[in-house]
Amino acid sequence: MSGIVADEASLVPGPAVAYRGARVLVDEEDAPRPAELLVRDGRIVRVAEPGGIRDADETVELDGLVVLPGFVDGHCHLELTVQALEHHVPLHGHRSLAEMFDVLAAARRAKPEGWIIGRGPFGLQRDVAEGRLPHRVELDRVSPAQPVVVLAGLHVACLNTAAMRELGLADPDALPDWITVHRDADGPTGVFTEVWDRLPTCTVEEAMAALRAHAVPVFARQGTTSLSTISTSADDVRALHRLAQAGELPFRVRWFTHVPRTASLDEVLAWGPESGFGDEWLRFGGVKIFVDGEGGDGLGHARDDVKWAPEELARFVDRADAAGVQLMMHAVTPRAIRLACDAVSAARRVRPARVRHRIEHGGDYVDLADLPRIAAAGVGLVATPHFATSSDADREGFQPLASLVAAGHRVIGATDSTGTVPDAVGPLANIAGAAGRTGADGGPSPERIPVRDAVRMFTSWAAEGVGEEREKGRIAPGLRADLVVLDADPYTVAPGEIGGIGVERTIVGGRTVAERR
Repeated sequence: MSGIVADEASLVPGPAVAYRGARVLVDEEDAPRPAELLVRDGRIVRVAEPGGIRDADETVELDGLVVLPGFVDGHCHLELTVQALEHHVPLHGHRSLAEMFDVLAAARRAKPEGWIIGRGPFGLQRDVAEGRLPHRVELDRVSPAQPVVVLAGLHVACLNTAAMRELGLADPDALPDWITVHRDADGPTGVFTEVWDRLPTCTVEEAMAALRAHAVPVFARQGTTSLSTISTSADDVRALHRLAQAGELPFRVRWFTHVPRTASLDEVLAWGPESGFGDEWLRFGGVKIFVDGEGGDGLGHARDDVKWAPEELARFVDRADAAGVQLMMHAVTPRAIRLACDAVSAARRVRPARVRHRIEHGGDYVDLADLPRIAAAGVGLVATPHFATSSDADREGFQPLASLVAAGHRVIGATDSTGTVPDAVGPLANIAGAAGRTGADGGPSPERIPVRDAVRMFTSWAAEGVGEEREKGRIAPGLRADLVVLDADPYTVAPGEIGGIGVERTIVGGRTVAERR
């Protein structure tokens, strides 16, 4: 009887590598301490006191540096971020629309045909002297016949007439009611919310090129060793798969498919895999849906744009839950958070949990009066600390991290990177935001949290948020050797200085994937 015979070389254990001379955050301890690590075949074999490891084949001297678990980004848009850096026109830092129009006009001269996508920050209108968003007529002057769009974050788009036609927005009265159409006396201004899913996407080859160019400098060099990404197209997933097959992914990726953009729920369930299907580098995470969208008109005015009837969402959640498919449920209003919790609770009355569903931005926009409802549903809450330095910071009760942690919630940390806020891609900047948050008076916010918990948001709590807490997020024997080596101790510097700590080395599975140059 014939069978498959393993390559004998693959059965031979690799060298045991000792990391010495560092302060190490061991397991769930409150701060780093002097310790040594022994790593073999991508996993941590032993944690010992200094001088306690004597059986290593190789030694790496870390000379007083600090070792934390590799950072786990609980929610980002990896492909969108790198593609924006590769293909979009950056509009950050400009202080007037006139400056932005000059930049877009130059881009159009360099590229006479096809799409020009300008990538601007959330709340772009607050950054420019004119105090407003670009108008369709102004963008028509920049590009009369070819499509141009200026994104103010991800959820607000400013389009010229050609772009409106290309995206099927020429008849605003025929659009779904969750899309906000801004108008003036002459009709649509070209400003829309929630049309991001209509924008053109990259080919497989373009996505691979963007990942090769930017994944390491933008993510790995910031200490990220694992992330959950919401892929915007099937070609994004194919690009990730091809890079994983070639051994080119510099971190572990858990990809979530967007319903309905990438596929319908019927199509996802027909594939068969449950959340976690894949290998240690690339896994199917589950499904991302929008329970609501912008939660306003894009200009800071509240608007109810919930996309589901309660019974419809309950049926959707029940089907995904029965199939073992984790849900990322985007919700930025208390009503949408309650709707998501009620749908999950209904599923829990039918069956015990196989996966833990999550509410993306739930940790930012939660109403604390709803904590019993959230606890009963057993959902995870995701928060993005850098939001507290944006326009959302002045919302009453916004991002109550200290209150959530005090109530027992292990908040999942996320950068929510889309390429819109370049400085916020790094976990350290977000850890600094959570631990060093200031109030309206400039003093410490009552909702800031200890550095210990801010780090856990981007290590063990984020790993737990995707059901991988037994594999990563801590430095302990048996777990994967995913580590970040820092030039200073975030537990001893002032919280406001944490974002400036340098990442000396990022290690994934015992392999250095990025180093400070």
